[in-house]
Amino acid sequence: MAINSFEKDTIIKLENAFASWEQAEKFSGIISIVDNNGIQFEKVQGDRNRAEKLPNNKDTAFATASGTKLFTAAAVCKLIDQNKLSLDSKIRDFLQYDLKNINCEITILNLLTHTSGIAGCFDYDTVEEADEYFRKHPSHLLLKNEDYLPLFIDKPAEFKRGDRMGYSNSNYILLALAIEAITETDFSDFIKKNILDPLGMERTGFYALNDLPVNTAIGYYYEPRKAQLFTNYYCIPIIGAGDGGIYTTADDLKLFWRGLFGCKLFSKDMLEQMIAPRVETDFFEGHIGLGVWVSERNGVRYYWHNGLDNGVEFCTAYFPKSDCVLAIMVNVSIPTWDFQDEVMSIICREA
Repeated sequence: MAINSFEKDTIIKLENAFASWEQAEKFSGIISIVDNNGIQFEKVQGDRNRAEKLPNNKDTAFATASGTKLFTAAAVCKLIDQNKLSLDSKIRDFLQYDLKNINCEITILNLLTHTSGIAGCFDYDTVEEADEYFRKHPSHLLLKNEDYLPLFIDKPAEFKRGDRMGYSNSNYILLALAIEAITETDFSDFIKKNILDPLGMERTGFYALNDLPVNTAIGYYYEPRKAQLFTNYYCIPIIGAGDGGIYTTADDLKLFWRGLFGCKLFSKDMLEQMIAPRVETDFFEGHIGLGVWVSERNGVRYYWHNGLDNGVEFCTAYFPKSDCVLAIMVNVSIPTWDFQDEVMSIICREA
């Protein structure tokens, strides 16, 4: 039975934050805050399958979009810890593809910290732009990491490597290809055998949109031209890659963060390298470590990542001081950034 380690006032603030959130009625997903005394706050709402009227529940698996980068980064750190790779390794050393406009002097560190200057592989910001993009690049053809290369290798660099941070999904496609080249193993298989299985994350995996397992949320996005919700089957890649697309649950995220910080994946020294602030981010106040956001409020440091795509909103965070894990997973396109920020701020005040 869970013990209420959060102050009553904190719970009230969380309840009020949700109630006053302008997207509260449209929310479909789960908000979970767990510490070592159990669940401190939980909100589950909406349907995982709207047509069949199947409701979300605490064990539903949700897509994570760019939250996947946490797992890709952890896999790279594992290889570094095993001396099979280093932060100074250059992509020319292990990628045998013709990368055309990509600077082959780019390092693993550049890729992990988004300081490579490589252009993004997705050129859309709106639903309309995504619709047009996937007409040209059918989502069902994006089956492997190498399938993404034609989407960005012809583009010019956006800045000189190392000059600054510039978020790009392409970085994590190249990291996944590096993992495959070094281990001679399919990327998703490597993640399963070396990250998920050791931590007991049985409900996490790279699921294809046309073959989702039981109790997995379908994503929905609002199509303004038709003024209704549609499934996201044709406006995100059919299956995940190094940059995004893994599915997980609130419970499995708890296993991931505690396993990561409990050094069940690699050494304490490697963990410290991963979570050390390295580069200031270009879109919020904080830093990036090796594939993880690093922020601090009220003297409380925490580590997190988020994800966004059509029909997907995701955020997870870990607060070591209180051993608190946050999961916000949403299967409908609604803006959640401000709400995520407020919840993390409330947790910091509690910690």
